[in-house]
Amino acid sequence: MSRHATAYVHSLGIADETARRVLVLLAERTHAPGDPHRPEDVPEVMGLHLQDSDIPALAAQAGVDPDAFRQQLRGLKSHVKMDILEHPDGLWEIVYGPSYTRAPKPRPATPDLTRGGPHPFWLPGWEEYSTWGYEQGPGGHQHLYAPLILNQDGANAEPRIWITPPRHTATSVDELAEAIAEALVPYGPVPPPAAEVKRWLTSPPPSSW
Repeated sequence: MSRHATAYVHSLGIADETARRVLVLLAERTHAPGDPHRPEDVPEVMGLHLQDSDIPALAAQAGVDPDAFRQQLRGLKSHVKMDILEHPDGLWEIVYGPSYTRAPKPRPATPDLTRGGPHPFWLPGWEEYSTWGYEQGPGGHQHLYAPLILNQDGANAEPRIWITPPRHTATSVDELAEAIAEALVPYGPVPPPAAEVKRWLTSPPPSSW
């Protein structure tokens, strides 16, 4: 008997008594490696192979006839998330466990690029240490800033480009992109257009998705 599997099944709180009894019988036949003295340490995925010839004996234990037991097997997925495959040769492949029933982790919130920071700047050659964001100036007015550091200069280097007042007073991402595009002119044979700079401010490159 697998204490891990049976402990997991009992923790599910299946309301239907017959379905619960059938799944407990399956749990008792499940091989679930782990410390038998710590049934709470349930493996993420457990399973078993059940031959159709095993069903009459299990059905008797469950208090139903074999055909009813088979119907219970087919309907278990309506009570708990799991996989039950019925093969033509009479083999039943049953897989279940916490990885099926655990609530999915919420996806991280999409960063709000309309405030705060620092946000990453994904321009190739500048993406390792360069950032941008919003800050409050005198009188509570908000503006954007961007200290841009070449990758080759290292994390502790002074920015090659610093977009900040009083020289630059950008109040939108479009204005920030225009200021950065102009400041990048000496650093390449073909200066990137502001629209491309805006993309590097707001969207990671496809390879990082």
